[in-house]
Amino acid sequence: MKHRCWGIGLGRTGTKSFCESLRLIGYQNVIHNPTFEQLRLADGGADNGVTIYYKYLDYKYPGSKFVLTVRGLGDWLESMRYITEQNPVTSRDMDEQIKRRMLVYESVSFDREKFVDAYARHHDDVRRYFRDRPDDLLEMNIIGGQGWETLCPFLGIAAPHAAFPHLHKRS
Repeated sequence: MKHRCWGIGLGRTGTKSFCESLRLIGYQNVIHNPTFEQLRLADGGADNGVTIYYKYLDYKYPGSKFVLTVRGLGDWLESMRYITEQNPVTSRDMDEQIKRRMLVYESVSFDREKFVDAYARHHDDVRRYFRDRPDDLLEMNIIGGQGWETLCPFLGIAAPHAAFPHLHKRS
């Protein structure tokens, strides 16, 4: 492992698969959807627990690599609708879940308009932030089939012999 590596795509863009891919190439402490306190211990991670702190992570850990996992808007919206219905906020005491959803989506439940806005806002902000640093950001569509051939050259490592992981696929 040369660099810490952070998946900064929104949830439901292959973040779990991304984390597993980091483990397969030798990252030791990879955390999917970490808490803020867990970030200092991590070599990598992904999902909203990383996404909301990517600028902090860039400052705190110089030399880090960032991967914006992406997915087509229509498919992403359907997946987000499904997951927010499966995991609803049922109490105002669910602080971490409320915080993350409000920071990213400005809603704790599925709201198509707000989620479309969040999708565009996040992608635009990431691209703007890394505009002058193309070697630090990779856009990767795991769900669309991109894998080792995309990730490994970006990280400057050889691809493993294992298949690229595809976790949490719904049929």
